[in-house]
Amino acid sequence: MSGRILLFFVAVVFSLLLTPLIRALAVWLNILDLPSERKIHKKPVPLLGGIPIFLSFNLAVILGLILDQSLLSDPVLSKWHRLLICQIIILGLGFVDDWLHLQPWTKFVFQIFVGVLIVLFGFGIHNITNPFNGLGLHLGLFSVPITIFWLVLITNALNLVDGLDGLAAGTSFIVAMTVFAICYFTQSQGIAFVSLVLAGSILGFLKYNFYPAKIFLGDSGSLLLGFLLAVLSIQGSTKGAAAIAILTPILALGFPIMETLLSMIRRLLKSIRIIDYPANNGTATSLSIKGFSPFKADKDHVHHRLLQLGFSQRKAVIILYGACGALSVLAFISVAIKNINVIALMGAVVIAFFIGIRSLKYQEFKILESGLLIPVFNFPIINRRTFQGFFDLCMILFSAYLSFVLVFGGFNSQAKVLFIQSIPILLLSKMIIFYLFGLYRETWAHFSLEEILSLIGGMVCSSLSLVIIAALIFGLDAFGGIIFFVLDFYLLLTLVGGFRVSYRILNTYYKKSFAQKGKKVVIYGAGYRGSTVLKEIRNNTSYRFLPLGFIDDDPGKKGKILHGCPILGSFDDLEEISSGDDVSEIIISTAKIGKEKINKLTEFCRKKQINVRQFEFRFYEFP
Repeated sequence: MSGRILLFFVAVVFSLLLTPLIRALAVWLNILDLPSERKIHKKPVPLLGGIPIFLSFNLAVILGLILDQSLLSDPVLSKWHRLLICQIIILGLGFVDDWLHLQPWTKFVFQIFVGVLIVLFGFGIHNITNPFNGLGLHLGLFSVPITIFWLVLITNALNLVDGLDGLAAGTSFIVAMTVFAICYFTQSQGIAFVSLVLAGSILGFLKYNFYPAKIFLGDSGSLLLGFLLAVLSIQGSTKGAAAIAILTPILALGFPIMETLLSMIRRLLKSIRIIDYPANNGTATSLSIKGFSPFKADKDHVHHRLLQLGFSQRKAVIILYGACGALSVLAFISVAIKNINVIALMGAVVIAFFIGIRSLKYQEFKILESGLLIPVFNFPIINRRTFQGFFDLCMILFSAYLSFVLVFGGFNSQAKVLFIQSIPILLLSKMIIFYLFGLYRETWAHFSLEEILSLIGGMVCSSLSLVIIAALIFGLDAFGGIIFFVLDFYLLLTLVGGFRVSYRILNTYYKKSFAQKGKKVVIYGAGYRGSTVLKEIRNNTSYRFLPLGFIDDDPGKKGKILHGCPILGSFDDLEEISSGDDVSEIIISTAKIGKEKINKLTEFCRKKQINVRQFEFRFYEFP
């Protein structure tokens, strides 16, 4: 393995050396990407970035084959000369497009031709493993169109994301490293080696392609990388020639695939027109599609939207790297962890994609809010309740996992199987009861007694319902007895309750720290009204007050604490209190203070240059 890692660095060095030379060639041939209204860069930038990647990649692979003859036994590397022919055709297609700007249909024809060659050369998708039940399906004649479709899709998908400096190349590097990790884990050494070398070739090029770019990939680079990643992802998603799982390559290449789907949907929705026409009972509404073209270029891709939202090129690229990296991690997890709940995994990806679309604020999706189409975008996905629900889901999973570990003495195979089988029931039952007990209707900003009771009630009922359901479906003995559910109850109460208490504490701490910069005040009256004034000051940061304590006419209250604030004394102690602290104001909370005492207080404060104000409670009735 150390020798193959060395070839990774060899590919990096080749790419570092070749890229400036190809850049100079592109300048000499005048193959430049010129600025335009649709493009972001402001000056001409050389193209042909695919050539140094192609050369460094294939030179390092061939060098590896010479040094390690055992690689020739790999199903892919044994036919490398055939794959090289396809690479040259794709690279040539991209070169001509960079130079002469071909029509989209011309590129599609050549891509389909290369797809046919790939099938004839023995590559392709011949079997599919259903990720939901693990059963294999032989594709037969459908193998050819599915393989061609996959190659054309990924080849063009990577071309679509090539809109910011370093975006397509960095995305390709992440995907190549993901394929390497998956193949190394599944002992598919040949594809692991090829993916690692491809990553090295991209990394060397990325030094010149990251913002501000000195050279662009161009179609020669984006089409080549898309083609290579499409081939490697389907060949390396599982060991050797075994059937591929649908999920793994889709997740690994999730970002360019989602960008492609989003672009197609956006362009379709943009072409939809709502038409109102007269009818017998008023007006009727219908839809028409006019001017739809999935290939019409625009300046509204995800990376463009991030720039419009105020992100710099560098930050936008890093954000999209993060999204691509997250999907790549999920792809590896789907292979590395057996019996993973695929439905939950794909559901999380779909929800994240949905949230991402909403946050980008595409105007095209406004039509989904009409009565003619399903109003899916009316649902408030990003809000406080969603966050609380997501956190509770995580805590339910974590609590159940800890309970299994404690009861079974570890997360062995028996515990793992039972955990996977029972977790959908556990999540569903607890979340429904949490909702019914109002855990997502409370603000949790003040944490009153009613909120505490609803929390405890929800926890008790969810645990009891789980005991009943689990006893009926699995039997209590499968969980090690009732102790499992007792542990789960206490752990979940601690986690979920602790989250809500911590929110209250952090909220209070923030407001208290904010108030440290305010004017020092003393509250006159340490009763119910004084308590309300203190809470209002602490919760409403617009007042900018720092309560030092209370004064009260009852001498027995002196020295006591009310809501963490000391009762400093009575009116007679004001001289001592005001001399010790720089008191700015005295706030009168009580209505029981007489006019004589108010006069004495205002006279005292006038001499000390202290402001006096009164806090009133009133219900105003409008006529």
